[in-house]
Amino acid sequence: MTETSDQMSLLDAIGFSTPEATNPRKKDKPAKVGKSEKKSRKKADKPARDPVSEADPSAQDAETYAGPTSAATPAPVQAEASAQARADAPAAQADEASMGNADPTDGELPDGAPGTLPLDRFLCFALYSANHAMHGVYKALLKEAGLTYPQFLAMTVLWETNNVPVGAITSKLQLDTNTLTPLLKRLEAMGLVTRTRNVKDERQVILKLTRKGRALQKKTEHFSTCILSSTGLKLEEVMELQQKIMRLRDNLREAGLD
Repeated sequence: MTETSDQMSLLDAIGFSTPEATNPRKKDKPAKVGKSEKKSRKKADKPARDPVSEADPSAQDAETYAGPTSAATPAPVQAEASAQARADAPAAQADEASMGNADPTDGELPDGAPGTLPLDRFLCFALYSANHAMHGVYKALLKEAGLTYPQFLAMTVLWETNNVPVGAITSKLQLDTNTLTPLLKRLEAMGLVTRTRNVKDERQVILKLTRKGRALQKKTEHFSTCILSSTGLKLEEVMELQQKIMRLRDNLREAGLD
């Protein structure tokens, strides 16, 4: 046995390792990771994308905001808020329904709505339009006599009662003096009437027909026949209608609607 072998045996006997055993071993370095493996790891570390959140960022924000709030809100407060929301739901639905059924006319009544009445059902319009139609018939007749309709009415009063004060004609025609005076002056200028002061009362003016005015009456005698024929009614029907209209007029005046 050589000297070196003896030394190693002696060291082993007293419990010492050989110099090679005392040297610590170097740690093995990990194997290098390839580029493709690094990319796959990075993709695995990234969180999965939510298509809904990407399409609508506000939805992601709302979800993120709702988490802490609901967690921080006590259970009794949440229950009270839910109950209040359920109580307000019917009122909100009623408001939406009323807004949906709102009339686009902004307060105006639609066609055929209750409370509306067509124009041809108005009594006032029936009288108004009938009056215009009657004047249309008289216009052709009065053209021959050279009179207007108000002048014809004044002459009719004088043909019924001649030599009367102006006040009598005013009351008969139910006109005021300011309206009747210009009309009478025009008849006087046409030579149909005369105006004279009353001898006993100078404040009173007396109207009297002239010969020309009296003769004019014969030119208007056929008016009544023409008017009756134009109405298309029987004589009894015309007389009844005239009485009803006169009664209507008197009732309206008594009601203060004149």
